[in-house]
Amino acid sequence: MKKIYIIFSYTGTYFSTFLRMMSGEKYIHVSISLDEKLKNVYSFGRKNPKWMFPSGFVMEDMNLITNFFEGAVCQIYELPVRLVDLVRLRHELKKYIDHQNEYHYNLKGLVHIKFNRIYHRDHNFVCSQFVGKVLQDSGIYDFHRDYSVIRPKNIKSIPNLKLIYEGKIINYLGALANEKES
Repeated sequence: MKKIYIIFSYTGTYFSTFLRMMSGEKYIHVSISLDEKLKNVYSFGRKNPKWMFPSGFVMEDMNLITNFFEGAVCQIYELPVRLVDLVRLRHELKKYIDHQNEYHYNLKGLVHIKFNRIYHRDHNFVCSQFVGKVLQDSGIYDFHRDYSVIRPKNIKSIPNLKLIYEGKIINYLGALANEKES
């Protein structure tokens, strides 16, 4: 078995605070990583942490995020996956990476998620739609629902998801740096 990592986070921006109030969830942003050190983290959100727009598919730099949002908090979960599913997940992610400029943030989709209404916009996702879709399309987990209504709490309900860290992102990255030096 191999492992992937699902990161739930909250930065405290005005938009994330609004989404938190709207959803009732503590951590409203979700990302996926193929490594525990969070070197390769993928999601939909701000292309530049400093500004809300432009937004779309992002390869998140967790160090850069903590430069702008030192108080950002997260939960990091580990999920065991079969090698064949990991290969499919890499293939799915490559589609987004290769065409990243064609993808945009699905701002209109947020209202539909709130009311559990299926709503598709080509090349437009919010973070939970994206993570849910790549997990489904790679065969890792079937949510038994359309990807367009997947919320962070649906992703947290995946069996075998194991919490490995909760706290400030900067502290997690600092602990990794200390391990490297030892």
